[in-house]
Amino acid sequence: MDEPWTDAELKEAISSYFMMLKYEKENTPYVKAEINRTLQKELPQRSHKSIEYRWQNISSVLDDNNIAFINGFKPAKNVGANVKERIWKIIKDLKLV
Repeated sequence: MDEPWTDAELKEAISSYFMMLKYEKENTPYVKAEINRTLQKELPQRSHKSIEYRWQNISSVLDDNNIAFINGFKPAKNVGANVKERIWKIIKDLKLV
């Protein structure tokens, strides 16, 4: 089993997620796989799938708070309460909503 994500790792994933969300809102083309590869370089201990699932966790948190999420990352169904709280706190701390 993977080690739990640190707050620093979550912050990186959230920042990249909100960058893609901004691109979507602006109708700016982007490639999710390229952003994932870039994030993997910053978080080498996290796999492509792990990052995608974390982005689905972020979508879930946004959906729970009636905030639009990235179309390509449907909200994950089983996100632990602790993870949701941590993600939401970082989103608020970064003043992304």
